[in-house]
Amino acid sequence: MNVTLRNQTLIFVMVILVQILTLDNATEQGILDDKTSEMQSDTRSTYTNFTSSGGSGIVLSGEPAYVGDTLTASLMVTNKGNSTGSVSLQIKHSYSDQIFQGEYISISPGSTREVPTSFILELPGTNEFNWQLSILGQTENTDLEGNLSIEVSNSQILNLTTESISWSASEGLEIDVSVFLSEGKARPILLAVTSEEAGGVLNLQEILLEVNPGRRVIDFSLGNPETTEITIQAIPLQWTSSIFSQNVTTESVVAPYIDPSSIKMEANFNPEKPAPGNRVLVTITLSNDGDQITQSGILRLISSSERTILGESTVPSLMPGSVITTEMSISEWVETDNVDVEVQWSSDGVVSTRIYSIEPDIDDQGLEVPFDILAAGYGVLAGILIILVGTFSWRAVSSRTPITSNLRLRDAKESQRRQLRIEKREIACSFCDQRLMVPNDHVGGVRCPSCSMEFMVGGPDKSNEESEELNTVKSPDDILHCPTCDQALRVQIEKRPVMSRCPVCKTKFMAEAEGV
Repeated sequence: MNVTLRNQTLIFVMVILVQILTLDNATEQGILDDKTSEMQSDTRSTYTNFTSSGGSGIVLSGEPAYVGDTLTASLMVTNKGNSTGSVSLQIKHSYSDQIFQGEYISISPGSTREVPTSFILELPGTNEFNWQLSILGQTENTDLEGNLSIEVSNSQILNLTTESISWSASEGLEIDVSVFLSEGKARPILLAVTSEEAGGVLNLQEILLEVNPGRRVIDFSLGNPETTEITIQAIPLQWTSSIFSQNVTTESVVAPYIDPSSIKMEANFNPEKPAPGNRVLVTITLSNDGDQITQSGILRLISSSERTILGESTVPSLMPGSVITTEMSISEWVETDNVDVEVQWSSDGVVSTRIYSIEPDIDDQGLEVPFDILAAGYGVLAGILIILVGTFSWRAVSSRTPITSNLRLRDAKESQRRQLRIEKREIACSFCDQRLMVPNDHVGGVRCPSCSMEFMVGGPDKSNEESEELNTVKSPDDILHCPTCDQALRVQIEKRPVMSRCPVCKTKFMAEAEGV
C-alpha cells in the first residue's frame, strides 16, 4: 500500500512538472510573437513632428530697416518624430504677391536646426508679412506660422563730390573726392575710378570701404594714365541708395606737358682737347626754365657718329626754376679725330639734347708723323749746306759781274714771289664751318683739317652730269647718313644743297634739306 501511494505521488509530481514546462514554452512564444508584432508595427508607422525649439518665435536680423534693404528671418525647428524631414521658411507680403522662401533644411529625428529666409523691403512705412514653415513633400501646412510687422524708413542718400584734381609729371594724377551718407546705418560701398579706352572701360583703381553717416574725404593717386576723362562711382553693396543720390561723377583731366626746350644744358669737358687714352671729366649743368616739375631722368653722353654711349648717370627731378650740377667721366678717350658728343637728358618720354664738337690734342699723340724724322733731319742739314754754298757762290759772282748777276738774281726772286702770290680763295667746310684757303683753279676733293671730313670743290661744268649719277640724301636737320655705309655725317642744313663725300667709304652724294 505504501508502494502504491509513493508511485501515485511520483506520477502527480511529474504531471505538474510537464504542465509547468508547457506553460513556460507558451509564455516565451507569446512574448516573441508580441515583439515581432511591435517591430512590424514600428516599421510601418514612420513620421515627423516639427516644432519650434523651446517655444521661440521668428527672429529678424538687419534692422533698422530701410527701403531696398535685405533682412533675414530665422526659426529654430526641432524634429520630434522618428523620421528625417526637410523644411523651409516661407514669407509673404500681406499687401502684395511677393513670396520669399529659403532653402530646405534637412533635420534628423531629435535634432534642432536654424531655418533662415532672406527677403527685401520695397515699401516705406509699416510692412506686414505672414510666415509659415513648409515641409518638403507635404501640401498641408504645419502649425508653425505667424505674422511680422516691420517699420521701414526711406533709403539713405549717397552723394559723391570731386574736391580737387591735380596732375604733375612727378606726382601723377591725384584726385580728392568726398562721400556723403545721410542719417541711418553704416553702409559698405565700392569706390571705382575708370576711364574709357578703345574697346571698353579701363579700371584704374578700386577701394572697398565702410562709410558712416556724414562726410568723408578719399584720396586717389592714379599715376599717369593715358586718358582725358575720369569717371568715379560710389557703388552700394547689398543695399539700395535713394533715388535722390548723386553717386557718379565724370571729370576732364589734362596730362602735364614738359617742353624739351625748357630743359637747358651746359657741359664743360676737362681737358677741352683730350688725347687718346686720357680720362675726360664732364661737368654738366641742368636747369628747368619751364613751369612743370620733371621726374627723375637719365643723363647720357653719346658719340654722334657711332651712336655709342660714352657715359650714363641718373639725375633727380627738376623743380621749375631749379638748377643742378652733376659730373660724369669718360674713362678712356679713344678718338683721334674731331668728334661730336651729344649730351642727352631724358625723362618719361621727354628728351632734350645738345651737341658739342671736341677736338683732339694733336701734340699729345707722340711722334706719330707721316715721315721719317731722321731722314728729315738729314734733309734739313743738306738744305743748310746748300744755302751756305749758294750764298758764297752768289757773293763771288756778284763781285765780278754785278749788273748781269743782279738782273738774274732779281728775276729769280721775282719768280719766287710770283709763285707765293698764287691767287687763292676762301671757302667754308660743309661739315663744321671751318674757313679754308684753296687755289682758285683747284677742282676736286678737299679735306678739312678741323673735322677731317672731305668734300668736293669746283667742277661746275660736270655738275649736271654727276648729279644724274649721284645719290641724293635728305634730312630735316644737320645729321644725315651715307647712302652706302649708313655712316652718320653732319652737313649744315643752311649750306644745302651741297656735294658731299663719305670719309669712310668715299661715296659721293648730294646732301639736300628734307621738305625743300
